[in-house]
Order: sequence, then C-alpha cells, then structure tokens
Amino acid sequence: MKLLSVLLLSFIHLFAISAEQLHILQTVRDVARTIPNKQGLTYENTISAICLTESSAGKHIIGDVKHGKKLTKASLGVMQIQVATARFVGIRVPNMAWIANLSDIQVANRILSDIEFSARVAAHYLVMLNSSRKDYFKTVSGYNGGMRNYPYYSKVMKNMNLVRKLVKHGKIS
Repeated sequence: MKLLSVLLLSFIHLFAISAEQLHILQTVRDVARTIPNKQGLTYENTISAICLTESSAGKHIIGDVKHGKKLTKASLGVMQIQVATARFVGIRVPNMAWIANLSDIQVANRILSDIEFSARVAAHYLVMLNSSRKDYFKTVSGYNGGMRNYPYYSKVMKNMNLVRKLVKHGKIS
C-alpha cells in the first residue's frame, strides 16, 4: 500500500508541472546542450534540475530581494542569476562579451525576460564551476554560492529525479 501511495504521488507530481514550465525546462535543456565542457559533456539534466530548484521552472523569477536591496543585486530569472554572475560569464566567454556594453538594469531586464539568455549564462557558469572544481557535488554546490552545500545539492538531486521522469515520459527531451 505504501509503495502504491509513493507511486501515485510521483505520478501526480510529474503531471502537476504546467505547459509553461515544461516549455521553460525544454528551452533551458536545448541551450545547455549547445554548451559543452572541455570533454564535450553537456549539463542539460543538471541545468533543468537547477531551474526547478531555483525558480520552480519560472514560477518565481525574482529571488532574494530584501528590504532596501537593489533589484540588480538579486537573483533573477528562471535560473536565478545575479547581474554580477552574468558579468563574470561575459568577461570569460568571448561570445558573451557584449554583456559589458549593457547597464546593470539592462542586464537584469535581460535575465528576467529572456529564458535563453538566462540558460546560456547558467550553462557557461556551470561549465566554469566544473572546470575549476572538478567535482560534481562541488560544482552543483557552487551554483548556489558554496563549496559544500549539502541542503542545496539534495534539492537539486531530488529535482534531477523529476527531470529524469519527465524525460522518460516524453514531457521534455
């Protein structure tokens, strides 16, 4: 009986994701597939799981805004990227150097309004983290600002299981 309950809850959760969220996840995956690491590996499953963890695949696109905190300092968009992170990627990735020509408000607007841009920054950032940390756990932890962030990593891995189910059931490819 317990197994049946678990299976039913998994099935309900699998199909509780809206068409818009599925579109966002598919867009993020498509972008991530175009950004391999030096070994040619891509991180579409990881980026999808991070997208679910960070913004529930677009449900919460304005993150950690506190009283008096500027929007340009907050985590934004479907991938919850900060303007400073986008600028960091822009400095290190030649085809993203154009970010330097934008004001902070323009970068924030782009992160909030352009799923592909957010995914591109996130995928490049994840590849950079993996290149410097050489460890998957530390790479995923680093996306949320830590070297060893067990609670965050656990959330991403839980969402990774959901991503795999979505792929298996043909909801995303």
